[in-house]
Amino acid sequence: MLATERNEIELTSPNGVAKGGTATFKIPQGLRVHKLKIEHSGDLADYPEIRVKANTETIRRYSFAEQDMMNLTDKIPGAATLGYLLMPFDMMGSRIREAEEQTALNVGRPAGMEPQPNEITSAEVQIDISGSMTATPQLKIWATVSNAVPGGAGLVRHIVKTSRNAGGAGELDIQDLDFNRPNRAFIRRFFLQTTKVTRYKVKRDDRIIFDRSKMINDGSIKEAGYREQQSGWSLIDKSEDGYGGAKFDTRGAQAFRLQLDFSGAEPSFPIIAEYAGALVA
Repeated sequence: MLATERNEIELTSPNGVAKGGTATFKIPQGLRVHKLKIEHSGDLADYPEIRVKANTETIRRYSFAEQDMMNLTDKIPGAATLGYLLMPFDMMGSRIREAEEQTALNVGRPAGMEPQPNEITSAEVQIDISGSMTATPQLKIWATVSNAVPGGAGLVRHIVKTSRNAGGAGELDIQDLDFNRPNRAFIRRFFLQTTKVTRYKVKRDDRIIFDRSKMINDGSIKEAGYREQQSGWSLIDKSEDGYGGAKFDTRGAQAFRLQLDFSGAEPSFPIIAEYAGALVA
């Protein structure tokens, strides 16, 4: 359901804005959140982790710098240009507005409506602040919102960060990624903090469904024109051509594997996986 009117609000003053603390911003009920704009003092590195919680589920967890990297990948101006850090819930960079808005964070329900199945009854943003930052911590969050829609949480973007270790040149076979659960039904893309991958393969039930060399992958992303890989990162993106509905479908799968050929060792490199699915498993 498309928003007929978008409004701009400031989230209430947070608790915990102090060096070494965790600032918490509550998201009001009855709103559908399309994006957040985070004003902050200091540098991106001064905020090592930001989390979004819906009910008891942590639906995203990563650093300010990693959010900025994902924005730049989607050709959204970075924090250095905007003057604030943007956190989209919409799938910005989609060709079709319906695809973009389908993952807006739907908190609560329309006024006067009975409680909905799988409804988000509480939501908040938590920001960890480095104890060693030089500047005095200052944080404000401005939200672009519309009215909540019926139907509960709907389709939720889950952004999950893990890490893996490539011990040397050769294939790294990753078999333990989450898949085939209600909140891990679809995988939109992977961000890999390495440039040493020479070939990318994705297998579902031992059938190859994605196979590219580094040259073909880099060229395909440029050819589509909707994404721009960032320095030090590699990207596997089913929606690279701007169609938000393009994802790896893991529903009913018995196995899901990411196979990466490395040119050399890459110890403890982060993988950020973007899923779409229900709120909880």
